[in-house]
Amino acid sequence: MAFEPIKVAYTRHPTITIDKYGRIRISKAALNELGWRPYQLVVCSVDADYMRIGLARQELAKVPNATPSKIDSRGYLHRIGRGIVDKLALDLSKAPFKFEYAGPVDDGGTRWYAFDLVKER
Repeated sequence: MAFEPIKVAYTRHPTITIDKYGRIRISKAALNELGWRPYQLVVCSVDADYMRIGLARQELAKVPNATPSKIDSRGYLHRIGRGIVDKLALDLSKAPFKFEYAGPVDDGGTRWYAFDLVKER
């Protein structure tokens, strides 16, 4: 039996992933698209009707009643993943969940960068 090489599909699309532990990871492509760097503070919002996550930099948005999260060196956001999973009513046993960048959305004077849930095929 001969070995067959496996090609892993690589995407350059800006994405966010929620893994089976409820951790959120912002892809390198998304960080570059948004011009963000590690150790910046980010706030998160959820639109359950459209199954959408919104991110905004805390320094620019000044969102009241929002808990900021710091992007670590690997692109992970800490302490907010499980809250997003709960609000979107996602089942962590079916993780990972992928969200693709949909573009900026202005809502209530805040510019959110929206990421839509990619439906299973």
